[in-house]
Amino acid sequence: MCHSFSLLNSDGQQRRVLRCTCGSLHVLWHALSLSLNHQEFAQLSALLASSDPHGDAPTGRWQRGDWELRRTDHAAQLWCGPAGLTFTPGDFQAFRALIHGVTLPPTPAAPGTAMHLN
Repeated sequence: MCHSFSLLNSDGQQRRVLRCTCGSLHVLWHALSLSLNHQEFAQLSALLASSDPHGDAPTGRWQRGDWELRRTDHAAQLWCGPAGLTFTPGDFQAFRALIHGVTLPPTPAAPGTAMHLN
């Protein structure tokens, strides 16, 4: 269980991205809490970046790893496996900005893995 966090980005008290001392990234969006590893967060960020770099495509469907984004004229749906979240267009832009405002620190090497320094 996570106990100590570093704030990576915030859009108020109910919209934050935190990093736990265990390395997990926690995306808090009102009552929703996503606990993601480094790779899952990177895939989410890449999906949001690749879906529409300017955020103005009215419709489409994009996928990256376990994540899928579906956009209609009136909503955006973010899916991870069988779980989904529906955003209004304004909330989707705010969520996208929250995620894109995070610069991921390098992942620590797994035990027994050689690190390469340039």
